[in-house]
Amino acid sequence: MLSKGSSQELTSDANDSNRCTLYYFPTSFSSQKVLLALFEKDVKFKPKLVSLFHGQHMEPWYVKLNPSGVHVPVFVHDKNVISNPEDIINYIDRTFDEGPCLVPSSDTELGQSVAAVRYQLNNIPVDVITYGVIFHPYLSDSGCRIPFAVQRSMRENFARRLRYLTHKATKHPDLRDGYLAKSQTAAQKYDVITDEEKVKGQLEQLETILEEIEAMMQSVQDSDSYSNPDVWLFGPHFTAADITFSCLLNRLVLLGLESRYFPSYKCPNIDRYYRQLLRRSTYRVIQKEVANMRLTLVWEDLKAVSPYMVGATGIILTGLIAYWFLKKLKN
Repeated sequence: MLSKGSSQELTSDANDSNRCTLYYFPTSFSSQKVLLALFEKDVKFKPKLVSLFHGQHMEPWYVKLNPSGVHVPVFVHDKNVISNPEDIINYIDRTFDEGPCLVPSSDTELGQSVAAVRYQLNNIPVDVITYGVIFHPYLSDSGCRIPFAVQRSMRENFARRLRYLTHKATKHPDLRDGYLAKSQTAAQKYDVITDEEKVKGQLEQLETILEEIEAMMQSVQDSDSYSNPDVWLFGPHFTAADITFSCLLNRLVLLGLESRYFPSYKCPNIDRYYRQLLRRSTYRVIQKEVANMRLTLVWEDLKAVSPYMVGATGIILTGLIAYWFLKKLKN
């Protein structure tokens, strides 16, 4: 569900949007990467929300669409169905001509550098780090910015997820392999995120990676080749590596970890990078989408409480809440 404020940016061309459909959830790290790629390439698409808070990614209709994937997103273009976020970004860049080149040719030095950094960044277990901080909140330097009630819900839902997936595998034998694969992946991650020492180990590894990126950015900054005021990972070119790095920085800020990983006195280049990212129009669209997601979740909660309540009372209540949020955003 998209806000009216961003609908023109996302679906201005009805013909194009009918050819492309994105199944996603705005706060999902992988979804944000794909959204940023779509916005950068100016691809029009039909949005389909898959609520992680309401377990829609574990429902049979979605498992049929994405049997091997753990969460979201899934991108559908004509008859092509793609679930791996990096494959989606590659496909978008290869298929649509508008916007910047996100994945430079591997025959070039730039392409090889982008591929190497993408590989390094994509091996960071962002979901483990996220849930690790939620399960061990004292690991956050300035305090996790996810609302406490949401954190509690995430902890409870993760613990219940294993039983729920096993139940679904029994109830839907035709999807048994998909459910059991998801259950096994969830169990492995649960073992890590509930172990404080393992989470600390992941956080330490991430610190090393960001130190390497800071040094790389300093070498780019020192080059006389670029006069563009906005310098990204590889100079003026905003690439697929920048997409992942941007979403990573956003997640670290949300978890209250920016003072550990990129304070201005220690990592001035990454700090500058994040500040210029906040001004980038495509990134701001995603932030607006996340802010307006609350309205959608309220409506989903109403439907979950009772299908009989989704009548006049539900519509009026949702309208009042929507008015309150929109008024708050304008202020």
